[in-house]
Amino acid sequence: MQVFSGMRRDRAHLFSLKNGVLVGFLVVYQVAASLYPFFSPLIGLFFAYALLLKEEEEKTMKERFVERNFVFLYLIFAELSKGFYLFSILIFFFLFYNLVVDWMKNAFKCRPCILVAFVASGYLGLYATNNLLAYVMDAHLFTIGWEYGWYILFDTVVAIVLFRDRL
Repeated sequence: MQVFSGMRRDRAHLFSLKNGVLVGFLVVYQVAASLYPFFSPLIGLFFAYALLLKEEEEKTMKERFVERNFVFLYLIFAELSKGFYLFSILIFFFLFYNLVVDWMKNAFKCRPCILVAFVASGYLGLYATNNLLAYVMDAHLFTIGWEYGWYILFDTVVAIVLFRDRL
């Protein structure tokens, strides 16, 4: 006789458990990335994933509401933990998606090159948007360090492994 015989065994419990573990891991990882500068904040990876989700939504006409909002929430959490301005990554995302993505997909024919460009644009665009906002508000400008090269390299490798079939 089972102790929990009234419990339903379907994939919904497994799906929510998997998502809960993933969210917990990403929060702990982001805290570790705030403490140790060699850990990438995964901003470029999630930026590329947000671009791929947006393109997938437009191709299939199927809304990916939960995934999209989770990605944007993580990007906002990451930019706040790194000391950037609030919602600057979202401002850059919408400008970048509407102005550059179509041109970039036509200009680059190799798919890994597009992912490299998406990841690098995530970090460099966040930096440029924050410096533009700091200039407008007459605040101290942000400096870019050598660790951003490491972040771009690490996020690019992970993005190519995870998203090579999604382009």
